[in-house]
Amino acid sequence: MSSLFFWKSWSRTSRLTYLFSLIVFVFSIGLLAVAWARGLGNVVRWDVLSELNELPVTFHTFSDGLFDFAVNGKAYAVSEQFVAGAMQVRPSVATAFLVGICLVFVLLMSAIIQFSRVRYLASMGVLILGLAFFRWEMLEVPGLGSNYLFLLLSFLFGSVSYYFHAFRPGYTIPVRLGVFGLLTALVAVALGTLSPVKFPALVVVSYGMPVLLVFSVGFIFFIAAEIIAGLVWLTSVGRSDDTDSKTTQRRPLGINNFLFISFLYLINLALIWLKNTKFIDLDVLAISPFILYLISVTLGIWGFKRLVQQQNYFSFSDAGAYLYSGLALLTTLTIAYAFATANDPLVEMFEDIIVYTHLSMGVLFVAYVLINFRPIYQQNLPVHRILYNPKRLELSLFRIVGVVGVAVLLASGGLITFRQGVAGYFNGLGDIYTATNEPQSANAFYQLALEQEFQNHKSNYALASLALSQNNQTAAAFYFQQALLKQPNPQDYAGLSQTYLQTNLFFESVKALQRGIRAFPKSGELQNNLGYLYTRTSVADSAYYYLKSATGYADRNEIPESNLLAFYARNPRVMAADSSLSQISSGISYESYRANALAIRLLTKTDTTQPVQPAWLNDKLADEGLSVGRFASLYNYTLAKPVTDSTLTGVLQQLSDNPVNQDFTDDLLLARAVAEYKRHNHPAAFSLMSQLAEGDPQNGSMYNSITGLWLVEQGLYRRAAEAFGSNSDTTSIYYRALALTKANDPALAQSFWETVGKNDPAVLALKQILYRERKPQTDLEKAFYVTYQTDDTNRGAYWETIREPSLKTVAGVALTNNYLDQLQWRNAQLILSGLPDSKQVSPVATSLRNVAAIRLSAFRRSVGSAETMANQFILPHYWAERDYWLGQTYERTRRIAQAQKFYQQALTLAPLNAQLVTAAARLDQQKKQLKTAYSLVLIALPFNEDNTELLKTYVMLCLELSLPDYAETGLAKLQAATSPTDYQAFVVIYQGKLASIEKGREKFMQ
Repeated sequence: MSSLFFWKSWSRTSRLTYLFSLIVFVFSIGLLAVAWARGLGNVVRWDVLSELNELPVTFHTFSDGLFDFAVNGKAYAVSEQFVAGAMQVRPSVATAFLVGICLVFVLLMSAIIQFSRVRYLASMGVLILGLAFFRWEMLEVPGLGSNYLFLLLSFLFGSVSYYFHAFRPGYTIPVRLGVFGLLTALVAVALGTLSPVKFPALVVVSYGMPVLLVFSVGFIFFIAAEIIAGLVWLTSVGRSDDTDSKTTQRRPLGINNFLFISFLYLINLALIWLKNTKFIDLDVLAISPFILYLISVTLGIWGFKRLVQQQNYFSFSDAGAYLYSGLALLTTLTIAYAFATANDPLVEMFEDIIVYTHLSMGVLFVAYVLINFRPIYQQNLPVHRILYNPKRLELSLFRIVGVVGVAVLLASGGLITFRQGVAGYFNGLGDIYTATNEPQSANAFYQLALEQEFQNHKSNYALASLALSQNNQTAAAFYFQQALLKQPNPQDYAGLSQTYLQTNLFFESVKALQRGIRAFPKSGELQNNLGYLYTRTSVADSAYYYLKSATGYADRNEIPESNLLAFYARNPRVMAADSSLSQISSGISYESYRANALAIRLLTKTDTTQPVQPAWLNDKLADEGLSVGRFASLYNYTLAKPVTDSTLTGVLQQLSDNPVNQDFTDDLLLARAVAEYKRHNHPAAFSLMSQLAEGDPQNGSMYNSITGLWLVEQGLYRRAAEAFGSNSDTTSIYYRALALTKANDPALAQSFWETVGKNDPAVLALKQILYRERKPQTDLEKAFYVTYQTDDTNRGAYWETIREPSLKTVAGVALTNNYLDQLQWRNAQLILSGLPDSKQVSPVATSLRNVAAIRLSAFRRSVGSAETMANQFILPHYWAERDYWLGQTYERTRRIAQAQKFYQQALTLAPLNAQLVTAAARLDQQKKQLKTAYSLVLIALPFNEDNTELLKTYVMLCLELSLPDYAETGLAKLQAATSPTDYQAFVVIYQGKLASIEKGREKFMQ
């Protein structure tokens, strides 16, 4: 173990510094492994392109007992594709690489000081020559153009190095490392500060790449024999054998095993070489060259130690260990940088260099061992102890021959390896100008790279990215095709498919993805995209197949999962055939997935639980705007949530006011209107809907229809008729006729009934009943007649013949209310008592019946009966009426505080109900709370300008608040809304009130 951890015998400072260099080296191996595993993913990421799909939905329904009303709108489903992003250049990677190069430079400068004079001068000459080719002038440091910066650096580091070598050779390695480290750091900071270029590290690394490649290739050649040397140790070292508590040495494996294992290793290298040069086209199982490199560089730690100690060139602990660590770190980082930048020409160059050097030096090192140590091997002696002290031919001679062998192997491939290195260099220069947003210069260098190796992936993909940035889809498609020639990736097929899609070549786009899936059958991204394209066709089974398959392979499986829900939402027949397909997973919080789950909820109406609030709503709203997924999830959530609050409306307002969300402004306003309506802020909801209808003529009919139905639900029938009057579709005309009928204006409604009845027999039948063109026959016709033919005093006879319990109850409630309007409470009581058992009727009919019972109790001033009925089943839609009549009961029995409480509860639910507002305002007026009463009336009046009692209340409040002009205006509106007799009667009251106010004012002035 002492030979394995040889540094344990060193001094504490030397041991710590060497262990630090080894840790950095091991870390670089980890970086290489990560960059190698990620491949093209280092520079090309999968982006997600989201698309909104409108789905017609019914987001609210209500009923008056006779007719059901459906408020139709639209929900949004989100479909998403994986899009291969543009090739990215990350200057931060170059900066990290340059830090590693600086550390390598410090290690090398600190190590060569201990060399002999000749070796020192030769080594310094190589390092200075390497500095010369780094193109320092490209940093454009002011006053240090041309070669001045290189000369300055050479003098600075050369003088310090020579000082240590000639005058202070006894300084320990930690001191040398500290001095050169500090000096290098100061130079790096100074250059980074003084250089005006945008990415100085990227410039230095890219222009200095040839130097790094030369050093790396030299080091790879140097360690190329380490695996064979390791086999020498393995086959010549004695093996321990523990038997009977005694340790004995068994014979080594010997030369025959050495030759056999070496033959297998060299055959593997030969197969890789033959495959890479296309001499054979067999899918042979061969070890990756980079695995061989990692094995070689790791074995070299101990192999180089044996070499230095056996040949006694210099001190290993004070120089050799750091020299090897520096070169190993440089080579490993350079290979890792090639992977990290997806510079495949450089990667292929390193593959060839590793194979060629290991094959050439492997054969020659076997020959070196046989020529020099065969007799010793045959004596079963430990050859590894004298491996670098040959008796016949020096190792340097074999290395020279090895160089020739590598040159021959390079030439056998037509020098493609050299051209790949040049192509990789030009790719690096192209990266500089891509990072600085100079596409023309970047394009020129990538084209130069293609001239050296036209199939190299990086150049083609980078040029495709540049073409896409210029919206040149044709050029992008060409370069994506080129990228597929040699080293295809799923991103290439995705990019090619997207270019076809952008140029309306749909079937070519599908074919490109199909080719990609054949090449990469486990690419979930390609399967998702193909499934997405199939959803745009009638081939539903293929869409389902590929989307379902993608969920098992895609790294972001929530994307195909979300697309599956969007597919179900857009194909209700598929979902209806097997409802289990659309099972919603509560564990997926992805915004688009939740949006699609809510869309399905709105479509199916099967889920009655409270929808889950989007998780991101709990976070602070960002200023970057809504993504498609976030918008859809928020919009659908607002439509699906039965009851909303001020928090949600506040979020919607903040988002709609943000200019970055202008693409979603109208939909956000619609969602906000829905939220305001659901929280019973009806004036705000109607104001927003009016704004939308005026600003968006294309969708104006939808907004008018929603507004009209909401107004019907609130009992604002004339305003509802006006809203429907802006539309010309048959449904709106039907609703307009019904609204006018509910407003007790059948004469105005008649023409609309006739228009709709021409093409609808059911509506025609209702029209005939309403205008007495024939007698009602069905239960619905009888109930309709009883409800709306209020001038027929004998309509009760029809009511008695209705058999359907719910219809009979609804019609009976209409009769009851009519009798109560005429103060005939006994008749009303008789009708109520004759209604069917509540267990047999619908919830709507039951609610109407119970509210009518409370009204009767109020008429009779029976508090106990009213309270009892108020606790019976009543749908939330009728709670405002329940509270109003309960308040009426308390007011008529002089329980003013309780009356005011229930009026306030009712006003919270129905702030525009004229009857309710009038009662609440008059009660406030009695209590001298004039401003409160005036505010209530002012909110409701624009929606009830034909309501005489509300207008009278408004006029009187204006008088009491000293607003005579407003009172005159209200009086004029009252004259148009009521009969002359009623108007004259009110004028008398008005004038008396006005005279009283004037008299009071005069008395005050005295």
